[in-house]
Amino acid sequence: MRISREEMSLLDRGGRPTLADMLEKMTFSPTRGSIELNGARMVLARATFGVDLQDELVRRFGEREAMVLMLRLGYRSGREDAEFVRRAWPNLDVGDAFTAGTRLHMVTGTVRVETMHNDFDFRNDRFSGDFLWHESVEATEYQRRHGRATKPVCWAQTGYAAGYASVFFRKLILYKEVSCAAMGDKACRVVGKTVDDWGRDDPFVRMFLEEVLVTKAESLPRFDREESGGTTADAARIEDLIVAPVRRDLERIAEHRLNALVTGPDGSGRFAVANWLKAKRFRTAELHNVHGASPALPEVLQKISQALAKGAAGGQVLVIDAPESLPDPLQIDLLRLMRSAQARPEKFLLVGISTASPPQLQRQGGLRAELFYALSTACLAMPPLDDRPEDIEALATALLARSAQHGAGAAPVLSDGALEVLRNFRWPGNLPQLEQTVRRAALMAETPGLITAADIHAATSDQATPVPDAAGPASQPEDDRIDQLWRELHPLLQQGQTLDQIVSALEHRALAEAGGNTSAAARQLGLTRAKLDYRLNRKRD
Repeated sequence: MRISREEMSLLDRGGRPTLADMLEKMTFSPTRGSIELNGARMVLARATFGVDLQDELVRRFGEREAMVLMLRLGYRSGREDAEFVRRAWPNLDVGDAFTAGTRLHMVTGTVRVETMHNDFDFRNDRFSGDFLWHESVEATEYQRRHGRATKPVCWAQTGYAAGYASVFFRKLILYKEVSCAAMGDKACRVVGKTVDDWGRDDPFVRMFLEEVLVTKAESLPRFDREESGGTTADAARIEDLIVAPVRRDLERIAEHRLNALVTGPDGSGRFAVANWLKAKRFRTAELHNVHGASPALPEVLQKISQALAKGAAGGQVLVIDAPESLPDPLQIDLLRLMRSAQARPEKFLLVGISTASPPQLQRQGGLRAELFYALSTACLAMPPLDDRPEDIEALATALLARSAQHGAGAAPVLSDGALEVLRNFRWPGNLPQLEQTVRRAALMAETPGLITAADIHAATSDQATPVPDAAGPASQPEDDRIDQLWRELHPLLQQGQTLDQIVSALEHRALAEAGGNTSAAARQLGLTRAKLDYRLNRKRD
C-alpha cells in the first residue's frame, strides 16, 4: 500500500481507532480472494458501482423511490458498521466509537470527512453536527457521468450517517445534505440533528419515517420507545434471530397463507414465530393471544367473528396456547369460524402453540381430528436454546441492545471469554433465562461497558449449570433401576429379541415422540445429535 509522506503524519490523528489502527487491522489475501478489516469481510469495488445502482433504480422506479431505497441501504450499512466498531474494539470510549464512523468512511475510500461542529451528549440524547464531505464518491461519480446535478445526490452516504449515529442514541439521528459537490459546490455539506430537533413535520423527516424505515426491523426506531411500549428496531431484530431455525419454512407458510402449529419447549421462541407470521401475512392486523383453557376464549371468538363479518380493515390473528386444552364445544365453534366465508386466508390466521409434538397431540386425543389436521398441515418445531450454541452470540448481543434502551448509553459488549461461557452452559429456561443472565451480568460487570467471563460466572452461579460430563458418576442409574429394567427386558430377550433391536426401537420411539426432531430425540436419550444420526444411518445401511 502506497501512502505519501505528507499523509503518514495524519494517520494517528483523532480518536481510536485511528486510521493507522484500522490499516493495521486490514488483511489482504489475494490467494483466498478476501480483504478483512479486523475479521470483517470487506470488498474492493469500482467507484462506478454506486452510481450504476442509483441510475438503474431511478430508471426502474423513479427518482423518489430510488432515493428512498438508497437511503435505506445506507442506513442499514451505517447501523451494521457501528455495531462492528463496538464489537471489534470493545474497550473504546463511547465517544471514540461514535466518531469512528467518519474514519471508517475515509479508510474505505468513500469520502474524506472534515468536522465543522460536533456536539453530542449520549446520556441526554442531545446531538448536533455539521460536516464537510470532500471527494464524496457518490457526488464525484454522478458529476463525471451526468454533469452538474440540480439537487444533492449523496443518498446512500446520508442514510449511512443516520444509521451509524442512531445506534449510540435513544433517538433517531437524521442528516440532511444541504450542499453537494455534484451541484458545483466546493464540497458536500451535511447537518445532523435528532429527529425531535428537526421536527416531525419536516418533509424529509416524514419521508424518512414513513418510507425509508418501512421494514419491520426499522419501522419503530429507538426514539419511539415510549409511544410503542418499548417495541423497537432491536426487538424486531431479536425476533428475526429467534425464528432463524425455521425461517425457510415460515416463508413457505406465509406464501401459501396456511395456518400453523408451532411446537417446542417454553421459552424457545414459539410466540416470536407467531408474531413473525402475523407481520409477514398482514400489513395491519389485530392479534388475539389466549390460552386454550381460558374462560375468555368464547368472547375472543365472537369478537373475531364480528370483525370478519363487518369486513374490518386489516387481518385477525388468533394465537391459541395449548390448543390441546380446548373444550370440545369451543373446538366446534372454532372450526365453524374457520369454515365461514369471512375467514378467508387473506383475513384470518390461526396459530397453535404447544409444548407437545404433533404425534403426542394426536395420541393424547384432546384435539378433534379436523382441528388437528387443519393446524398440522404446517408444523414448526422450535429447538431449545441448548441446540443453538452457534446463535448464542447474536441473541445475547441483541438482548443486551434491547435492555440498553431502558438505560443510558450504549449496550455493553460481551468478551470472547464471556461468549465461550455462555455457549458451554445449559439453558433449561431457554431465551428468557439467557436474557435474564446477560442483563444481570451487565448490572454486575466489574468494567462498565464490558462483560467478561467472570461476570457471566457470577450472574449464572445460581441460575444455569455447566454442561455435565456424560461419563461422570451422576449419569449412572441407581441399582434398583437397573434391576427393574432387567426384569422388564428379560422376557423380550428370552423371546429372541436382541439388545440392538430393543435399543433401535427405543431410538425410533424417541424420534417419533420428538416429531422427527433429531436434536430433541438425542437429548431425551442422553446422546449427542451426531451420535444418534450415526446410529440411525447405520441402521439404514
